[in-house]
Amino acid sequence: MVGTGNSHALPSTRGGVLMANIRPPVNGWWITGVFLCAGVSLALLPHIAQNQSYHRFADQRSIWAVPNFWNVISNLPFAILGVWGLWKLSGASARVLFAGLFLTSVGSAWYHLAPSDAHLIWDRLPMTVVFMSFLAAVIAEGRGSRWEALFLGLLLVLGIASIYWWKTTGNLLPYFLVQFGPVLMMLPAFSRASGKRWLWGMAALYGGAKVVEFYDPSIYSVLPLSGHTWKHLLGAAAGYCILRWFVTVHKL
Repeated sequence: MVGTGNSHALPSTRGGVLMANIRPPVNGWWITGVFLCAGVSLALLPHIAQNQSYHRFADQRSIWAVPNFWNVISNLPFAILGVWGLWKLSGASARVLFAGLFLTSVGSAWYHLAPSDAHLIWDRLPMTVVFMSFLAAVIAEGRGSRWEALFLGLLLVLGIASIYWWKTTGNLLPYFLVQFGPVLMMLPAFSRASGKRWLWGMAALYGGAKVVEFYDPSIYSVLPLSGHTWKHLLGAAAGYCILRWFVTVHKL
């Protein structure tokens, strides 16, 4: 007979999410509050248009007849991680996430062959799948498969809708909320979730990726690879941390 004195003694797994905590690391009030803040932001913040200078990357070298070669080929680690995650992991959020990571490699490579708003859609769309499915996995920890499915479905709809909104109205604000909002929603998990060291690693690497992206030409002026190429490499390293987080949570 199993005693009840220590509820952490025998963690169980449901739907690919480890039920290791008495309470979920991200509680319902926090999730509700972040959604409300996002709604207020959509109502109050101004329209954000896509800056066309974004498409003019510092490194435009063609190698072997491939334009913008290094920004194209540096997407290969995303493809490798996507296949690795699909092979190693189970569970809805994990499989959707790593399928999205693989499709990000395809969409980003396609965009960098001929940068434009029309091609950028196919870069950002799979990225929203990655953001939203990872968020679903983190906030579902401790809740079980039904909550995971609910969060995953809702967040994927919101992520895809943000791209549709940008395409039809030219307003990037919903996409920005989808890209950066998950960090705020996951904030409690950085101190309480299983495998939190991998969450910290992911956040640090993703933050670094955004920094080097901003300094794209400055980095290219002193290094052989541009800031945007380094963004891809750091982003892939953040993806590896996500893979390790899933492995830790699933005890694989």
